[in-house]
Amino acid sequence: MRFIVHFSRVLIGLLFILSGLIKLNDPTGFSYKLDEYFTVFADDLESEQDSIATTISIDGNYKKSIRAIGKNDSAYSITVSQSPWTYSDSVFSATVNVFNSGSLLFTHRLVADSGSAISDLQVQSYINDNDILDFRTSLALVEGKPSTAQSEATILEYVKPDSWAVGLFNWLRNYALFMAIFVSWLEAILGFAILIGWQPKFTIWMLILITVFFGFLTLYSWVYDKVTDCGCFGDALPMNPEESFYKNVVIGVFVLLLWFGRKHIKPIFSNSFGVKVLTVLSLLLIGFSLYCKQYLPVVDFLHYSEGTDIRAGMQVPKGERASDHLQTTYLYSAKDGSGATIHVVYDSDKNTFEPKIDYAKWSYDTVLEEKLLAKAYEPPIHDFAFYNADQDNNYIDDFWLKEKKLLLVLHDVTKSNPKAIKAAREIAKQWTADGNEFWALTASPKEDVEVFRHEYQISEFEFYYGDNTNLKSIIRSNPGLLLITDTSVVKKVWPATRLPKYKKILKKSE
Repeated sequence: MRFIVHFSRVLIGLLFILSGLIKLNDPTGFSYKLDEYFTVFADDLESEQDSIATTISIDGNYKKSIRAIGKNDSAYSITVSQSPWTYSDSVFSATVNVFNSGSLLFTHRLVADSGSAISDLQVQSYINDNDILDFRTSLALVEGKPSTAQSEATILEYVKPDSWAVGLFNWLRNYALFMAIFVSWLEAILGFAILIGWQPKFTIWMLILITVFFGFLTLYSWVYDKVTDCGCFGDALPMNPEESFYKNVVIGVFVLLLWFGRKHIKPIFSNSFGVKVLTVLSLLLIGFSLYCKQYLPVVDFLHYSEGTDIRAGMQVPKGERASDHLQTTYLYSAKDGSGATIHVVYDSDKNTFEPKIDYAKWSYDTVLEEKLLAKAYEPPIHDFAFYNADQDNNYIDDFWLKEKKLLLVLHDVTKSNPKAIKAAREIAKQWTADGNEFWALTASPKEDVEVFRHEYQISEFEFYYGDNTNLKSIIRSNPGLLLITDTSVVKKVWPATRLPKYKKILKKSE
């Protein structure tokens, strides 16, 4: 038992130190993961709201719409808008649209002779059989002017408030970075504590609690398929929730062995000296993490680290699957009215339908089943793109054309470092004056970007748009600057707190 305890002690100690150091090396990245967990918990705990059922009737035509109540809703409004009458093909026609808070619910084309009377339109809305709105409006006659009518019902009493837990998790999002550093420090310091045998009973209890904590997170992620990468070892060793959960189970077994064999754990130092050792280590660990937060991770495990060929990281290696292997089963019905049906299976790899059928005799009904037989290989870099403001054109091919360029990455323009923006403008001005390309990539809405451009009077470069998660994985700093050479190789990265002088950039680009 003594050997097993000492083996478990060394194993658990080193694992917790390693896990803590990896997260302390990239506290911003771990804070993103905690923020994701808090967001998921808040969303999952939100009160399930009732729905509003609306029935619209006109000229014997009925339309039913069901809309869930939003947690911030206070009123439910209906607007009826009738277009001017037009005359064509010997009849008059007009269009009636019914809107709910700007969303189109119903469209109907009115047709009338010159002397025809036009019926009323009725809108009825219910929440759990409670009548909240019964609205009628007379539509304009052929010789009348276009009509617009509106009615509104108060629904505040039907909105279910969220529990205190939702507010708690939303509040915790503001402190994700603090918690990331604290949890990472706690992991590492507990690893050191168990190695030196300091306060074994207390240390093992803390190891049990933190193992249960991570076990719960990973089990929740696995069962509900919410957070696909637990972040246990950061980007150094990505693990899916299932793998991470079983890892925590194994760690839990070794921690329990430590608990049952705790009498065999003898402190290396006296209690007072052990406190001093752990205090010094705590200061070093926290200082290390704050340094990485202020600048960049000392060891960069991201997919855009210096020396990375971005374009190569986007390719599917030979021998790997480029697309999913899907098997889809369709239901077809006989067109002769006999009621006969047949199942047709499509194989995406073979691009075949089995069995072969005569489509003149069979009509498509529905999809019965879709199976994923083999998943496609996903390259490490798979969402690197340069979209325009309307998100309808990707300029990635233009980005590869020049041998060298600078890339400014801004996750969120509203939270960017003001001093760094001014420095980036000056760099861009000199860089482009020398005939080079300067690109700016953001995930902010185009409205925020326009306000940002006017605020800082930015005219030296254009903004392109990319995926927020991908931008955070390019560089943790907001903004951050990358020097790209050889068309797609990351030569150097700089955080907002260490943007270089232009001469240094020129030297690095040679």
